[in-house]
Amino acid sequence: MPSPADAAEPKPGPVQDGRVLALDGLRGVMTIFVVLSHYFGEVPHGFRIAMLGWIAVDMFFVLSGYLVGKLIVEKGHHANFLTVFFVRRACRTLPIYMVCVVAVFGLLAVLDRPWTRDEEHFPLWSYLTFSQNALMVATGRVGAEWLAPTWTLGVEEHFYLLLPLVFALVPRPKLAAALVAVALLAAGSRAAILGLAPDWTLAALMLLPTRADGLACGVLAALVVTGGRPRLDGRDGLLRGAVPLLLAATALLRIIGGEDGLLFAALGHAVVSLACAHFLLALVRGAPEAIRLHAPVLRFFGTTSYAVYLTHMPILGLMHGLILDAKPDIATPAQWGVTLAALPVCVGIGWLLTRTIEAPISAYGRSWRWQEQPPRRFEAAPVSLGVRPAASPVRSDSA
Repeated sequence: MPSPADAAEPKPGPVQDGRVLALDGLRGVMTIFVVLSHYFGEVPHGFRIAMLGWIAVDMFFVLSGYLVGKLIVEKGHHANFLTVFFVRRACRTLPIYMVCVVAVFGLLAVLDRPWTRDEEHFPLWSYLTFSQNALMVATGRVGAEWLAPTWTLGVEEHFYLLLPLVFALVPRPKLAAALVAVALLAAGSRAAILGLAPDWTLAALMLLPTRADGLACGVLAALVVTGGRPRLDGRDGLLRGAVPLLLAATALLRIIGGEDGLLFAALGHAVVSLACAHFLLALVRGAPEAIRLHAPVLRFFGTTSYAVYLTHMPILGLMHGLILDAKPDIATPAQWGVTLAALPVCVGIGWLLTRTIEAPISAYGRSWRWQEQPPRRFEAAPVSLGVRPAASPVRSDSA
């Protein structure tokens, strides 16, 4: 017979094939935010209300931190963890990315038009090594506009490389404190850069050390879900209530310090990341809001999110260039028409790439299995992270 605490504990959100359905829907909503921001907000005559991409990026970072952190907690004790982890990550992230990057470079080489000439072109190797964000910081430019959003992938790839090392070096009882310190240092680094070296603004926005607060919030959420402290029994109402309060605090920072002020720039991402982490925890624990994210259309965008994220800018730029011989904008009816027409094209190509490239190669990655038996002590040092498994209501869907 369950205890009163067990009875009060909410059930985890619906799961399918190891995936929390609400998180697929959440990923879909954030993908839509990014596309709307780039198509209707971040163009010369765009609408400020549509500029929601930065919130989506913060949520993506939190979600990545949660999924990867949870995977390490649950599987890090296996002898072959690092091998399987990096093979699966490579199968998930590299194929579509490489196809899109090479395709964009090919198009830019063939289409020598005014609408393909950017202020700064970065070499192909920078994208293939996920170091384009470092070049963006060094030059103060974003490089090829069609590939500008890929700076986030540079941050995430660096995160994938470093997080297993953090788990290996930091004792589990001290891990939460270390992650809080990382988040505070990230916010402090942004403040220092923006306050002391304003010419290096991109360094405050596009590098792992200055964006680690969102990723750290996600890993902290993973520790909570997998049995870390603090316990959440009976506190789900507080989780849900914290989200609007934190978002209101973000708005207050913007009002007090101004949109371009140091206060908002330094703390805004950190507070939004906290809100995202609380919302994610509420969804995973079966909050009523989760059911709205089970909608098939949102889960479709969640499934195709990676391909859509990579292709939506090249498709928009290519269609405006070929049809109107200009860069994207929405100042005229013709420009509106091309932008609206780019939406289904983007969705269709994203689905096609997901179906033909990402899905089969990711399936191959999942064929790499974790060794069921933990290694003997003398075998653990080179490979295993030494993380003991923790009970969890659902499996990670990051693999």
